[in-house]
Amino acid sequence: MNKQSIFIVLFVLVAMETSAQQVMLADSITKNAVCYATVYDANGTVIGRSDMGGYINLQKGFEYHISHISYEPKSLVHNNDSIIFLSPSSYKLSEVTVTAKKKKYYHCKVYFRSIEHVDSCLKYYMDGIREFFIDTKSRKVHCGNVVTNYFMSKRKDIAQKKRSMMISDRYMALPFLDKNTLYEETIRDKKRDIEAGVICADSIPIGSQEVFSDKNEMLLSIDALWPKNALVTNLFGYTQVLSKHNRTELYRYDNSDTPSVFNLKSSNGYRHLTLTHKKEKVVRDIDVEDMFYVVDYEYTDTKKLSSSESLQKDYKNYSGMFPVVERIREQLVREE
Repeated sequence: MNKQSIFIVLFVLVAMETSAQQVMLADSITKNAVCYATVYDANGTVIGRSDMGGYINLQKGFEYHISHISYEPKSLVHNNDSIIFLSPSSYKLSEVTVTAKKKKYYHCKVYFRSIEHVDSCLKYYMDGIREFFIDTKSRKVHCGNVVTNYFMSKRKDIAQKKRSMMISDRYMALPFLDKNTLYEETIRDKKRDIEAGVICADSIPIGSQEVFSDKNEMLLSIDALWPKNALVTNLFGYTQVLSKHNRTELYRYDNSDTPSVFNLKSSNGYRHLTLTHKKEKVVRDIDVEDMFYVVDYEYTDTKKLSSSESLQKDYKNYSGMFPVVERIREQLVREE
């Protein structure tokens, strides 16, 4: 065998060794698939999301970090396992008596985090505490005070061109509570139905529903882009293509009422976009993940805003409860 043939054989063997393998992410207790979990590589870059069957492609010998609002974060070096089990989150909220719902407002605080990668590089990061007052009758949402921590990378290779200042590539936003939950929107949509834990639209599976009876919780995940394969927007010579949009919500659930905004426990959204300009050959790949966790709530008759000092204390307490992927934290510290 000549040297060229040996090189080809070695190349093929290495390629086979590092080729991606389809892996299923599953609940360690129920063994059910975990869909729309976010998977990061060793550098803290989003490499993808598990699909509705819980599947994602991973490479043997590589380090990964897995995140999901209903499960404890997990870090591992993939060693050829066909299933990776995730442990349900221990995150709990104190219960409030039902009679308290007769009060005028539902007052809650959420810890939120928003992360944006541009061309696989961390560009924007924001987290903080925001409070809301929701009218218990009309469900009108009133925003209270907010405390934020904001970061923008100084890397020149992902900086915006002068022309692109006309349209920002910052897709992060402060969290907002809708008066209707994702579950309520789903059951009111005549084109959608839920059967045996699968959400279908025109007979096409677009999401899943799972009830955790032991924890009195319901998890709902959906492809929010359906029925479109992509959303295209043109503005000032720019073309923006939204090709992925997943939404997940977790509710407190007792099997008696439809989960409302008063039962919402946490929320997660993920979007993948590309941004191009007709005069430039550069294509910007953008991944944005937003999440929030309800960390405190009460029913009250007054709309008394929390002080900034109080929210700062809450931020210090709760930011440690929901750790960010370590590689992302390292990047934040390195560029501060």
